[in-house]
Amino acid sequence: MDEKILVLDFSGLRGEKRFAGSVYMDFRNLAGTDGYCSEEAASILRREIRREGYGGIHFLDSGNYHYLTKFFLEQIREPFQLAVFDHHTDMQPPALLPLLSCGSWLLDTLKENRFLKKVYLAGPPRERIRECAVLPEAGSGRLICVSEEELEHLDSCELPGWQPQLPLYISIDTDVLGREDARTNWDQGSLKLEKLCRILQAAGRGVKILGADICGGIPPQKLREEWEETEKINSRTDSWLLMCIQKMKKQEDTRNGI
Repeated sequence: MDEKILVLDFSGLRGEKRFAGSVYMDFRNLAGTDGYCSEEAASILRREIRREGYGGIHFLDSGNYHYLTKFFLEQIREPFQLAVFDHHTDMQPPALLPLLSCGSWLLDTLKENRFLKKVYLAGPPRERIRECAVLPEAGSGRLICVSEEELEHLDSCELPGWQPQLPLYISIDTDVLGREDARTNWDQGSLKLEKLCRILQAAGRGVKILGADICGGIPPQKLREEWEETEKINSRTDSWLLMCIQKMKKQEDTRNGI
């Protein structure tokens, strides 16, 4: 994984000065992107994202834009595995067919991406996992789900069925975290930030890291109150996750003698 930090801005959530030395991409005037992605917007986003590549760490705005992960994964041309940390399954067929959405992107990726060999979906409540278990893609053996309840009792911090021989891409929606560690515009889970970082460190041992992305937060125009507290909490969590993933990259470099 390269060192690049990429910030994709659709709502003004993070802005171009949040991370020193980052590459800032301003999509605030691009229509057809909030929650659902129109075909025209998808064409533009694929083109622009392809110029930056899939390596590095990408901040994707709020959870409404989690579908952007699909565009990064489409660039990977070797067998790989994907670890998704999210309070939602993102495997719901969109209500506005056939548009890609933040709630359907993982289902679409499982259907379409032939290089994706294994998905670890960690964080949805047990009942949401049961809802998607009937899907053909869920029964293919490529999807391993770890519920919110199971995460709370995961003492070893190692995901079940982990396959360290496959290169790894990481995707995090901070709504998987409790409100003491993140404030988002979706209902949230209960995972603690410190434990998420421990799980990431365990997953990264001996694994080639292809790239990572992080979404979550509350767009400024939708936040009516507690702006300073929300910004403080979310900024801290962004920094923690950034440092955690960068540490994984350094461990990989050390293994490779770089």
